[in-house]
Amino acid sequence: MSELKIKVCGMTNRENIQSVCLANPDFLGYIFYSKSARYVGEQPDPAIFSVVPPQIQKVAVFVNEYYEKMSDVIQKYDIELVQLHGMESPNTCAAIRNKGKKVIKVIPGDQVDNRELLKQYAGSVDYFLFDTPVISHGGSGRKFDWSKLDHLDCKVPFFLSGGIAPGDADKLMELKYNNFYAADINSRFEQEPGIKDSEMVSTFIKEIRNE
Repeated sequence: MSELKIKVCGMTNRENIQSVCLANPDFLGYIFYSKSARYVGEQPDPAIFSVVPPQIQKVAVFVNEYYEKMSDVIQKYDIELVQLHGMESPNTCAAIRNKGKKVIKVIPGDQVDNRELLKQYAGSVDYFLFDTPVISHGGSGRKFDWSKLDHLDCKVPFFLSGGIAPGDADKLMELKYNNFYAADINSRFEQEPGIKDSEMVSTFIKEIRNE
């Protein structure tokens, strides 16, 4: 397995983003879902996107959003990846890919062993993201049963999310799945919703990268 990538999700504040960027994560996630405690807002400050250095890719997170709204956000804020966290169809995923953007499709952790579901999306996405199933579509702070990954039958690289905590670096590095691409961290690294503890993020990333 190549070096594990790190995505820090639920970013909302310019100064906090600048601090987190000093740790050089691979991805930053912005939630465009109004029911989330980490919603960027209807008219987010453009600076929360523009301060991100080019080596860190920006991910826009949507839940059952209109395609036109997603297209507007992608263009307006120079988004590189789109994460779909609802019931979006394979056709919607493919349409976004056709715009030249990579697509992350969220699959609930209790569906990791649903081979038919994974097969439906496999040709239309770049990555899966396996997350703890909750009504709020993420941010639960709880892990799902990672042992389900032992039976994963999928060639699509995946992000692992759901309750990953600052002390989990060793556990993550022990996972030897061929297509385990990235860890997605969020609520367990926060001072408050949308504001990350940049020191905890930095320490975690250094542990993952053995720096």
